[in-house]
Amino acid sequence: MSGLFGAIAGGMERKVIADRFGLADRIWADLFDGRPAKSGVSVNARTALQCTAILACARRIAEALMVPCKVYQRDPNSTKREERREHPLFRVFDYRPNQWQSGIEYRETVGLHLALTFNHYSYIGRVDGKIDEMIPLSDCRPELQSDGSLKYRAQVLPGRTAVFEADEVWHVRGPSWDGRVGMDGLKLIREAVGLALASEETHARLFSNGAQPGGILTTEKELTKAARDRLKAQWGAYQVGLANRFRTAVLDSGLKWEPLAMSGVDAQHIEVRRFQVEEICRAMCVMPIMIGAGDRTQSYASSEQMFLAHLVHTVRPWHDRVAGSALRWLITPKEWTQGFYLAFTEEAFLSPAMKDKAEYRKIALGGGGNPGWMTPNEARAHDEMPPINGGDRLYVPVNSAPIGDDGFPRAVARQPQPSTPPGE
Repeated sequence: MSGLFGAIAGGMERKVIADRFGLADRIWADLFDGRPAKSGVSVNARTALQCTAILACARRIAEALMVPCKVYQRDPNSTKREERREHPLFRVFDYRPNQWQSGIEYRETVGLHLALTFNHYSYIGRVDGKIDEMIPLSDCRPELQSDGSLKYRAQVLPGRTAVFEADEVWHVRGPSWDGRVGMDGLKLIREAVGLALASEETHARLFSNGAQPGGILTTEKELTKAARDRLKAQWGAYQVGLANRFRTAVLDSGLKWEPLAMSGVDAQHIEVRRFQVEEICRAMCVMPIMIGAGDRTQSYASSEQMFLAHLVHTVRPWHDRVAGSALRWLITPKEWTQGFYLAFTEEAFLSPAMKDKAEYRKIALGGGGNPGWMTPNEARAHDEMPPINGGDRLYVPVNSAPIGDDGFPRAVARQPQPSTPPGE
């Protein structure tokens, strides 16, 4: 954290904030543009997360980045790669990105920002030219300079901002129109989210009034404003709410109660809410079954295929986008020429049953009629088991012979037999 404050201590400037807004409200309003939707509901990140479909979809995307993230080095002259735990990025992404977050928590924050806004910003703290910390910036916006370069203005302390150069901020972009900044995902689906929030509020108010539609109190007499206010207060105290449902109303002064019949639109309220869940899932590219909104007629087989579709169409694009951005902005040009890159492990999404795992390992080790593509030690590493001597060679199915460095099966050395004297 000291690296961040040391870098900006001399360049801070006071940001003027209107008295009628608190700091938190100012940040949320500026960053997420909380203008009301056509349904009349103000939609920003704070209100949108109160929609269960948005919260669940955002969590699925954020949790996709919580799988192990590793730094590899690929041999430029072959397809061989090795994990490089000594690289500074491994410690940042896996263990300690900053003073208050673990690696998993940091990657989850990155995923939440990307899911809702299609943008994530982190300050890059370097020591001796090497990345030492990554600090998420909740209020940050790029500014295009006259020479075509980008600078980033970010909130770093209450009421204070700082301007960073492009190489001091890790900017992960989602789908973008101009290539400089990702389109705000929440703005693009504002109407769908607003309708979902309005439908939920309408349904909640329906039940707060005893799950009954409203009605009209009528009389032929003229009531003063004070009498109308008193009547409204008395009626609300004794007739409105679930606790007052089915109570007997006593009317005087010639008052009559005329209930309003429930319309067909009111009766289809649940269908509207269910459709909005599908609409939000469609917009955020998350399978409905992943947030518990799947079709009741789905079988285990179809659900399994949907889980694979979630990996292919939701998880993997975000993995590639984050890893590609890290390759561009966090890996130096020299390291890139040496074959360094960042990658997420996806085995957690493909955890099969024990029987299926055993069958897969059997074929991978060379027991399915084809040469194996996995060594015994690689198979043991997937199950967190230690390596064994001689377990780093591939096998072919013929007599399970190991493959030599030349790609051909190695001849198995025979034990020398004791010589037998002639004539015996």
